[in-house]
Amino acid sequence: MSTSNPFQYEAANNLSPSMIAAFYVEDFNFSRVIQSKRNIFLVGERGSGKTMTLLYNSLRVRLAAGGRDAKSLEMIGVYIPCNTPLVHRKEYQLLNEIQAAAISEHFLVLTVIYNIADTLNEVPDTLDGVKQKDLRSDIEYILGIKLRDTVNLYEGIREWAQKDIVATQRHINQPKSDLFYDNCLSFASGVMPLLGCIRKIPVLKDSHLMLMMDDAHDLNEHQARSLNSWIAYRDHSAFSFKVATAKVGKPDFKTTSGGAVLEGHDFTTIDMEQPFQTASSDFGKMSASIIDRRLKRCGIEKGAAEFFPVSPQFDADMRKCHDQVKVRVAKEHPDWLPSRVQDYVYKFGRAEYFRTRSPKANRPTYSGFDTLVYLSTGVIRNLLEPCYLMYDAVQSRRHDGAAGAAPTEIPPDDQCDIILRQSEAMWARLKEGLDRSIDGCSSKQARQIVTLFEKLAMYFRVRLLNHESEPQANSFSITGMTEAIESELSPLLMIARKAQLLYMRFGPAKAGGLREAYYVPNRMLWPSIGLDLHGQHARASLKAKDLLAASNGTDIPVKKPDAAPEQRGLFDE
Repeated sequence: MSTSNPFQYEAANNLSPSMIAAFYVEDFNFSRVIQSKRNIFLVGERGSGKTMTLLYNSLRVRLAAGGRDAKSLEMIGVYIPCNTPLVHRKEYQLLNEIQAAAISEHFLVLTVIYNIADTLNEVPDTLDGVKQKDLRSDIEYILGIKLRDTVNLYEGIREWAQKDIVATQRHINQPKSDLFYDNCLSFASGVMPLLGCIRKIPVLKDSHLMLMMDDAHDLNEHQARSLNSWIAYRDHSAFSFKVATAKVGKPDFKTTSGGAVLEGHDFTTIDMEQPFQTASSDFGKMSASIIDRRLKRCGIEKGAAEFFPVSPQFDADMRKCHDQVKVRVAKEHPDWLPSRVQDYVYKFGRAEYFRTRSPKANRPTYSGFDTLVYLSTGVIRNLLEPCYLMYDAVQSRRHDGAAGAAPTEIPPDDQCDIILRQSEAMWARLKEGLDRSIDGCSSKQARQIVTLFEKLAMYFRVRLLNHESEPQANSFSITGMTEAIESELSPLLMIARKAQLLYMRFGPAKAGGLREAYYVPNRMLWPSIGLDLHGQHARASLKAKDLLAASNGTDIPVKKPDAAPEQRGLFDE
């Protein structure tokens, strides 16, 4: 039995191929769509599983998961990280626009070629029986390069790409400003001819290369437009692109020619953030599978719900409140159908618990796997982080003579303790000022964002305790946005999104059958102020002018509020 923490949540790039293969859950993760010849954009914020999805579909991890067979070479995943020191270099800014575009694409092309060769070198036996000398000669002639003949073909291509990256950087860094590297490659003159040569290898002649560009939001504007131009190629029999990018700072879809790639025509978008986090939702099922798989890997034969049990007292109190609401509504509305009664109990059963608690009572015992799923706000890393800290806390204090033994469960009190500490830490980070951590955030904006979230917290508290229709709504859409208000409010929302204090999702509008953007505050903010984490499939409609006023200290109005019972201050014990 392993005693290592099963809930490691560091960047997927730092996990071994075998760990990625073991931890990744194919169901609900769009793997079947990835393993296709379509161009795919994976869009989501940090921690939503973009890198894990790409890496799982890479050849290196597929080999670790199932070994080598003929099928593993049908779709070859080439993982290409864009968040690298090379991509972040800024020498291109010293050049004119045309030269900057050319050198930027050249670096990106060399990066793609390097990773293609590095990936194929995982299966060097594909060169068995191949006349490497002839194939090497073809590549040298077509690309006008020289490959080393003391290593295999793949290693030779990889070494050449690396060498040319160094040579290009040295050349453009020379002090003479009129010098320009005139051997720049484009996708058409570099990658495509190379792929044509590779397909001369018998076992790779029908292979499709999935060029998986991770962190594409880190590409400079020239590289982003080059990538879009590559995606616009109509013939994708030999290759396709799988592009992972954050929602915040996502590149536009313009091409180098001034056109644009179109969703549905040139590519398909997959939103990696799940809008619903109930136990029965796809995200809830996926979360349970992730936790179950990690527990099993450490020799813990319990499911997620058993390992993270809900507080018995909290569960009993909640059931009691549901029963009270059911009895009351049956007495007040004897003519209601059972389905309507059930719907009412669903809406107000949990709210009853928070409405009838003493103002002097301690905060609820936040516990149970369902609570952790809601707390994640639809982001996998937000699920794993508290699980990791809970496991570590329980493991660290074990003095029962079973040194080294894995915990059999995380007690509810320990769950609650970690959740409250993490919630308080998030508020502390917010109050210290986002101008200390988010580029482009001024000290004034940092103060406005703190005030805005405090007012949102007060609004959702009043709503939970008084609203007559949807007391547990904990997301909001914005109405009445004007150009003047947008110029002040939108930057605040964008900064909060960059800090992952706020998530933007899309869903059906309340009227008209259209779709609208709505915002979900990170639910880790709510435990320290005693709010319910189990939201409903509903959202508040807030006026833009009220949100802007809230950022400057004005309360957000609640429609038809009842008189609120006496409550503690927002952060009082």
